[in-house]
Amino acid sequence: MQFLENEFSLQRKALLFIYWMVICLTHFSLITLKIREKVIMKIKLFGKAFSTFVVCGVAAALFAVPAWSQDEDEDAAELGTIEVTGSRLKQTDIETASPVTIISREQIALSGFATVAEVLQTTPYNSFGSFRETSGYANGQAVVNNISLRGLGSARTLVLIDGRRIASTGASGGSAQNLNQIPTSIVERVEILRDGASAIYGSDAIAGVINIITRQDFDGMELSLTSGRPIAGAEYVRANLTGGISNSRGNMYYTIQHYGRQPQYYNQIEYAAHAYNYDYFSSFGYPGSAYVYGNDFGIGGYMVDPRCPEKPVGGAGDDGTNSSSTFPNSYRWAGAAGGNMMGRCGYDFAQDIISIPRVKRNALLLKSNFELTPDIDAHTVLMISQNDSDSRFAGTPITSPYPTMYSDNPHHPLKAYGYDCDTNNCGTAILLARSVPNGTRDNNVIENIQDLRMGLSGVLDIAGGLEWEANVQVVNNDTDNMTQNLVNKALLQAALDAGTLDLWNVNNTGLDAVAAQMRGFNHTKLYQANLKRTQGDIIARLDIGELPGGPVGLVVGVEYAHLSFEQINDPASNALIIAGTAGGDNIQAERAQKTAFFEIGMPILDNLDVSVAGRYDDYSTTGIGSNFSPQITLAYRPIDWVLLRGTYGEGFRAAAMDEMYGNMSESFPSGIDIVGCQTGVSVCTATQYRALYGGNPDLAPEESEHYTFGAVFAPLPGLTLQVGFWHTEYDNLITTSSINREFAAEAAGLVNYVYRYGPGEEGPQGSVRYISLQYNNFAGVEAEGLDLDMTYIIDTENAGRFDMGISVAKYTKYIVQTYPESPKDEYQGELGLPDLRINPHVYWGRGDWNMALTGYYLSGQDEDYGGTNYAVGSHMEWNVQIGYQLPWDASITIGALNITNEEPEQNSDWYGWEPFDFTLYSTMGRTAYIRYDQNL
Repeated sequence: MQFLENEFSLQRKALLFIYWMVICLTHFSLITLKIREKVIMKIKLFGKAFSTFVVCGVAAALFAVPAWSQDEDEDAAELGTIEVTGSRLKQTDIETASPVTIISREQIALSGFATVAEVLQTTPYNSFGSFRETSGYANGQAVVNNISLRGLGSARTLVLIDGRRIASTGASGGSAQNLNQIPTSIVERVEILRDGASAIYGSDAIAGVINIITRQDFDGMELSLTSGRPIAGAEYVRANLTGGISNSRGNMYYTIQHYGRQPQYYNQIEYAAHAYNYDYFSSFGYPGSAYVYGNDFGIGGYMVDPRCPEKPVGGAGDDGTNSSSTFPNSYRWAGAAGGNMMGRCGYDFAQDIISIPRVKRNALLLKSNFELTPDIDAHTVLMISQNDSDSRFAGTPITSPYPTMYSDNPHHPLKAYGYDCDTNNCGTAILLARSVPNGTRDNNVIENIQDLRMGLSGVLDIAGGLEWEANVQVVNNDTDNMTQNLVNKALLQAALDAGTLDLWNVNNTGLDAVAAQMRGFNHTKLYQANLKRTQGDIIARLDIGELPGGPVGLVVGVEYAHLSFEQINDPASNALIIAGTAGGDNIQAERAQKTAFFEIGMPILDNLDVSVAGRYDDYSTTGIGSNFSPQITLAYRPIDWVLLRGTYGEGFRAAAMDEMYGNMSESFPSGIDIVGCQTGVSVCTATQYRALYGGNPDLAPEESEHYTFGAVFAPLPGLTLQVGFWHTEYDNLITTSSINREFAAEAAGLVNYVYRYGPGEEGPQGSVRYISLQYNNFAGVEAEGLDLDMTYIIDTENAGRFDMGISVAKYTKYIVQTYPESPKDEYQGELGLPDLRINPHVYWGRGDWNMALTGYYLSGQDEDYGGTNYAVGSHMEWNVQIGYQLPWDASITIGALNITNEEPEQNSDWYGWEPFDFTLYSTMGRTAYIRYDQNL
């Protein structure tokens, strides 16, 4: 059928179609969010802005002569051809039964981002954000960037390069894959499978799959140089060199990439320079506090060192000039102001911390394909990368078991206030101190990854042509972590017991002498992790029959993999006598995995395709056992320009090595202690508490069920619209709880892991001793949502090429049940869990010029906790760039990320300090950059 009588009416209908789609999307956002007026106003402004860009772009096209034409007998625009992720069968259409988003090499360049991690972390399908490299995380996490599709966790998102797993991080024990090992220069396109795929790829693919397709048949040489300057610190450079040769029998190419970035300190960021400005401190101060009890004077509770400085009038000052030179960043807090004896000496640790670590990354890829015989090809890929990171955290808080003084100690804190401990019982004093004289905790992490893949493929003259391939892959990840200026608690306590350490200056020992003695307790922690995976597989493809729609395709294969994991700490850290770090036993573990899989593609009719897949995995590890994962997919084309599709599958995820065997580590997340607030032993705002994380060898595997259905429409040339619904649920959820979730469970009388000081224990009675956040099997998760993606491309002779689009991911349900006896709680839209993400874009190109405008929207979030509502507003960032093709086969591009310099959405009452969710928002701010590309 003929769609339109002429080109002008075709464009007019396209314009009306896009205009109404944008109006509908904006209206959809308004009626579903139900958030405060400020958030709604931002959505309206976003809708108006994007509509303006679309209308302006199409209007320009209407006054130009289109470069494409419509044939009289053309019914609809045909979908293109490409091999896509989600099936081992040979595909021909760009859209198949599985929902796949494709990000091209050109789109990556137009985004302005310098790394693959930034590109992926800003997709709307990274629903609740994901871990990004940041300071203050132990055991090598400071070098890690990962992605969490659908917000279901990075351990449930599988990352591949050319269909094969990339290295998992040694620091995570295999539960996550570090995106930093992927050089931008190798990427031809990124395919995001927005559906579970355990039947195809095995464990870890519950939420979806990221497949990085590398460049093919590169011939020549090119150089790319990028320099970026954020508004506050974190300046970066990136350099890529790529070269290759090819002939009739094969090709080979290499790429080398260097990425370097300077650190960003929190004191460079106006809104986060001081924890003081949020009335938020660490209770581990300098000179410190003590919790006293059991004395003859009736004094009980927190007592402040008399030398602790008063809060300066008007705040700490952005440059820290109001801070004491003797006790920098320390202030009387929690009742101690005005010279009061009782209270605490708080510490404004933000002044010491690196927000974004200094990094230096180098990567090399060598790839070759060669025809050995007319029927056999050989291929080899070698990837080598090194991630080197420096981060910094404040001086060590000396945590539980706390340093303790008894009545007979010559330097007992009560003596600092003139109390006589020689003839009276001064009781016990538990010290809350920080080793500021010892220096900041400086951490260096070096991650080295080697990934070697070799294989043969060919065709046998069997059953009309049997395609086969045999592959071997060896991946090795080494992580070395060194942290300086920690404190040996055993040595410190021994000095207190011997009466040689005068922390409260009772006998006028003087700061210099005490500082020199404290530095004698310094400890440098050494941590090493190794993760090695060796894998081999054989795959065969052939046609086994004929149906009305075409040949029936079959893929069968077997796979064997061996995984080994080793984690080593220095002996003192293993003895758990070092403050400010992780510890625990050394770990050596391994497991083997045997797999068999199949997939059958059945073209029932010319316009109806059905495929069935299954995968059987058998693990050598006790408790995991074996699992079979089935999947069925359907694709139906009622007319040429409409595709209806659906999938159903089951999956599983085996616990990673660190989840099963990871040693105990210590951290200090912020939370609100509901019970402690009610009983008066804790402050009623977000405060840091000691939390212990660790593995659990008794974990059972997760089991999942997922289904999707949707449609793809291509009614006009250049216009594509995708809509889809997805649903995932899984049991035996392997995860850690959160500090606020445990506090809430305790307040509700449910099972919880909050441990408090009780009778007979040396600690503030009733206050939090620690929260156990060990890995456990939780009851389960149920999640579902809607996707919408629209793209309209217009090529014109006079006005150039316009590419306009919008991607929307709406979360409609996110239910978590912690324990079988716990209620099923719905969390989507709560803090840290935005239920709507929207990415609009407008690209334009004409002759030697190109421009790009891309946006990233996150909805506001709010939740009720402990009878109080906490909320943050919606967030919108815009990136813009302009590029020009130079006469000497080169191009230059300038642009800015976050051009309006939007700050992270903040709520210090909930988050404490830092007052935002770093997995959702970046502190980089407006970032100007320039890129130069040269073909050599």
